[in-house]
Amino acid sequence: MSNIIEKCKSTRILGVIGIAGLILGTILPYIKIKIFSYTYKITLFEYWEGKVVLALAIANLLIIFKDIVETYIPSLFNTGIGQKIQESNSAKTSLIPTILSAGFTIYLTSTLDKLGFEYFNIGFYAMWIGTISLVAYAFLHRQEDV
Repeated sequence: MSNIIEKCKSTRILGVIGIAGLILGTILPYIKIKIFSYTYKITLFEYWEGKVVLALAIANLLIIFKDIVETYIPSLFNTGIGQKIQESNSAKTSLIPTILSAGFTIYLTSTLDKLGFEYFNIGFYAMWIGTISLVAYAFLHRQEDV
């Protein structure tokens, strides 16, 4: 068990799981609504909040993998936000887009709750597994001096 925790602390595996969870949670069916006898599957990407969550997942990708992105696509860091990401040296910086994406997801879920959804689908679980993984990454990851 301690080997798994040490592996999570020294690698970015939780970051990869988190980013994949956010992206999949946005594009996969999130909830299922049954109106009369017809069933609707709703994805978060159908709403502007879902598109913002997807943009925040990409921001997390830039924060967690900034060394790799900087090597292959350095022009992404020429903007104001890109320079802020480049200057940050802490894994805790990924908490900002993670908390924002969780807030947008909670808001959208509460809005969809008014429609009377029947149950959550795979996108819901992927989204929250991704969010929990990103929070765990921010607190467990040890930044290595390069």
